[in-house]
Amino acid sequence: MHAPHLARQIFAAALAACCLAWSQAASAQLDYTRRAVDVRAGPDDAFPQVARLSNGSNVHVFGCAEAAGRRWCDVLSGRARGWVPQNDLSQSARVRNAPTVTFSVAEYWDAHYRSRRWFASLDRWKGWGTPGFVPPAATPGT
Repeated sequence: MHAPHLARQIFAAALAACCLAWSQAASAQLDYTRRAVDVRAGPDDAFPQVARLSNGSNVHVFGCAEAAGRRWCDVLSGRARGWVPQNDLSQSARVRNAPTVTFSVAEYWDAHYRSRRWFASLDRWKGWGTPGFVPPAATPGT
């Protein structure tokens, strides 16, 4: 009679431990913005704005890249995925030591922005990062 009760207690304790470990791991991945910041569709101020985050917004940093004369990080905050300057993020060890990632306009936009109005201008952005590139004019309402 005591075996089923003991098994339930062990299962409940194990489940609680797993939930605690998972929540700590999930929160350990979060950093935050140090000021209000625009999330961009690429690592440059010329890219369309995806969202605006307020000071202290939680972000998950996937990695960072050198671009447009500074270090930019690929982040997710809520449903907003995009790029922000590293200097606008908390300077935690996770941010400072974030893996270096590469950026391809076509691959990144295809993965994250197919429903955005400015996705239609993808072909005009593919030259980003090359000498003489001129960004397309901003699309109203972006």
